[in-house]
Amino acid sequence: MEFIFTREMKADLLDVDNIFTKSLLPWWDEISVYVPKVEDLSFKLLPAMVVNAYRYMGIERDAYIEMANLFKTIYFASKVHVLIKDDEDGQKHNQELQFTILIGDYIFGKVLSLLLKTDCDKLLDIFAVMLCDINEGLIIEHKMHGTRQEVLAKTMGPLYKNAFLTAAKVAGLMHERAVIYGEIGYNLGIALELIYIYEQEHDAHTYLNKAEMLLRQLDRKEIYEIEALENLMQEIRNNLGGSVNGL
Repeated sequence: MEFIFTREMKADLLDVDNIFTKSLLPWWDEISVYVPKVEDLSFKLLPAMVVNAYRYMGIERDAYIEMANLFKTIYFASKVHVLIKDDEDGQKHNQELQFTILIGDYIFGKVLSLLLKTDCDKLLDIFAVMLCDINEGLIIEHKMHGTRQEVLAKTMGPLYKNAFLTAAKVAGLMHERAVIYGEIGYNLGIALELIYIYEQEHDAHTYLNKAEMLLRQLDRKEIYEIEALENLMQEIRNNLGGSVNGL
């Protein structure tokens, strides 16, 4: 499936896929068998949004390709860990289960090395909080059986929020302005999840409206490609067939 905003970024996303494979060497052959088990639309949507978040802030290509791979790897690791069940779910504690645990841990370890490789160690505190939020969200989803909104807020929300927040930080935005950019990412990401993953266009309007409202709080000079971001929001709204005016 091609998302409405990925038509001009196929080369970028192909490079993200290539780096994703290379970064998990020498164990890619063993790890690749897990991809079909966890691959979903979010697996493709998230890297595209990371690329956009960094492009809008004027970050150079090599950097945003690396960051898109980082977020994709985090998502992949969290999905692999979801494959691990406990005794109550009837999963036997055998060699296959032990290997899955080790693979999940290995991929999370790769996340730390990728942070250092991309010279983003100054963002470690942001990623540490994000990983905690995602794990809390997985507990809410699989143990507490939370609502769709509760699960999205804690699993996918932190990924989209911090894709935009870290982009703003790397670009040098002041903290309070970077936070607003992060909230734009959160609301825009949730809106897209509701549209593409859950086909809940009506609920997506609320998040898209919030993203547009937040964008108005930022100076046009603070976002390098603000027109591209505005056009994305308008294109999403047009495809929703919504009656509320965009930016």
